[in-house]
Amino acid sequence: MIAVLGALWWRLGTPRRQPATAPALFDDRPRSAAGHRAAAEAHAAQGHWNQAVRERMRALVRALEERALLDNRPGRTADEAAAEAGRALPAHTTRLHDAARAFDDVTYGGRTATEGSYRLLAELDRDLERAKPHLAATGSGTADDAHRGAAG
Repeated sequence: MIAVLGALWWRLGTPRRQPATAPALFDDRPRSAAGHRAAAEAHAAQGHWNQAVRERMRALVRALEERALLDNRPGRTADEAAAEAGRALPAHTTRLHDAARAFDDVTYGGRTATEGSYRLLAELDRDLERAKPHLAATGSGTADDAHRGAAG
């Protein structure tokens, strides 16, 4: 019996009076687009292209949320984000879908990102920052607006 208690003591260590606090695995606070970009650049500087691609895609989506071009919706897939963003920024639809595919390939498909794939995502992110959204007609225009639209 004493040998068992001694073995447990040796294996588990001295009982602590206060619980030890470990650092949180995940930070519950949402990160800004700038925060994701900084993380992406840090990964890129170390040649960690998979992590850099993931963070840059997160930066891109967060930036669109910050601009209110996408609603802030946890759990949105990269493909959903690309489709929704493509409606607001139609000139960038193809590149948005390519970015989503790169993210999915790395995150779920077991593929390895390259510096080139990261650079394409970073360039798209910069281009989207300057892009003007296409505002769809809401149907709440006046009769004059409808007449001008039909005539013009």
